[in-house]
Amino acid sequence: MAALQEQLSGPRGDLEAEFVALEEDAPDDVRQRLAEQMVPEVRQQHRAHPALADLGLASDRERALADSVTVHALVEFYNRAHLDVLRRVQSILVENDTAGRESDDAQQ
Repeated sequence: MAALQEQLSGPRGDLEAEFVALEEDAPDDVRQRLAEQMVPEVRQQHRAHPALADLGLASDRERALADSVTVHALVEFYNRAHLDVLRRVQSILVENDTAGRESDDAQQ
């Protein structure tokens, strides 16, 4: 919780302000651009606070509870465009991680 509070209380940059202001009917190209721009920041947050990458592992409670709280918070605070951008960020992270592992495997 301390790491999450630190992340939420930090200074807000232009990218975060643009994300927060995102309208539900934002065009696809805006959503994709935001997602691509957010990936490095999300990676940095994960490096600084690895527990944020998997709240279920960081929780003293079951993963299902952490997942439930996360889903409820996302639905409560974000519109469909926000959720789409976050989904795109996650997809990019997974694609990059998979490509990185395949590259590492090919080098060995």
